[in-house]
Amino acid sequence: MQLRGNWIDETGTRGTGDLWAWGEWEAESELLRELSQLGDPGFPRYLWLPYYVRRRHGYRGLHNTDPFIFGERFLYSNCHQRWKSRLRTLPRGSVIAFGSKKGEWVLDTVLVIAGSVEYVAEAAPHSLSDLVPEAFLDVTAGPLADNDAGARFRLYWGATPADPVDGMFSFFPAVEAGGDAGFKRPSIELPEECFTNTLRMGAKSTRLASDTVRQLWESLVQQVREAGLLLGTRAAGPPRREG
Repeated sequence: MQLRGNWIDETGTRGTGDLWAWGEWEAESELLRELSQLGDPGFPRYLWLPYYVRRRHGYRGLHNTDPFIFGERFLYSNCHQRWKSRLRTLPRGSVIAFGSKKGEWVLDTVLVIAGSVEYVAEAAPHSLSDLVPEAFLDVTAGPLADNDAGARFRLYWGATPADPVDGMFSFFPAVEAGGDAGFKRPSIELPEECFTNTLRMGAKSTRLASDTVRQLWESLVQQVREAGLLLGTRAAGPPRREG
């Protein structure tokens, strides 16, 4: 995706501008152009610009976007929570690594939990309206309300560089926009007791001491930087277009 956002480079220097990043977006998007894969299917083939349309007749049958990296704080609202109750009780300072297995396990988002609130799916567009960006209400809360009635979830919001938790903040691997090719998502290795790199679709949670969590977060940061990537720390909300 092409995003407007903030980043931190390997020297700690901060910047703002157009970024390219991998991430989940289940609403509409505009194809900007085809990219070179450099003979490697791990590189993206297309570059997309996310936007969304407010649905006048509801969101029945539509997927929701989770995690949601747009706005002042990253948000994690529901993925796997219905079947894994432990994901609804994560404490402040927990670190969530979102990604997938593509041969190797690859990373697209890290969320450090700063706070949370429980909610009921069908009430989400109203009960969460003061806590989340407008776009979230349409691309996540709306589909949850119309497709997951009765389900209880917990909304988590992420720490930021300006408001970290134990020195940790949320980020996504990124590069500055430009060029003919994007980038491969960084492959990640962590200790087996807290990370299962063979999971294709699933979730694992492990309770660890805060010092250990900080060390693992620093390892994620290091591995992203060793891949030559920036730490994207904020993405502007995609625009709403008329349907």
